[in-house]
Amino acid sequence: MQIFNALESGKYSDENPTDDSSEIADDGYVRTKIINDDSCSVSVAAFRDGEVRAKPHWHPNAAEIYYVLEGKGVATDSNGNKKNVESGDVIYFSAGETHNMHAAPGHDCKYYRVQAGQDRHVED
Repeated sequence: MQIFNALESGKYSDENPTDDSSEIADDGYVRTKIINDDSCSVSVAAFRDGEVRAKPHWHPNAAEIYYVLEGKGVATDSNGNKKNVESGDVIYFSAGETHNMHAAPGHDCKYYRVQAGQDRHVED
């Protein structure tokens, strides 16, 4: 059994994420990996206002679930539809569905992310 606090695990880029499981992505947001095994990956992503994942992506054989922990974000689906999301919202993208997620303008956003499936590599 593993227990973790998702709110405390994820750090924003200006909070000096130094944990070995944290990395600052090319787009400036922070990914903190919590679990990564053969069947799933669990992480927390933290976007400050203005940090936007540059382009949509997909995972050919893995579904992805987001749970917004704090702040407000924008979720974009495979048709380019954008939906505003906020703390408490759950967003589901099926395996192979193109998607994107980042902070809404004027807001920070931290979300818990689960990728379920054996092939979780990113395509863009």
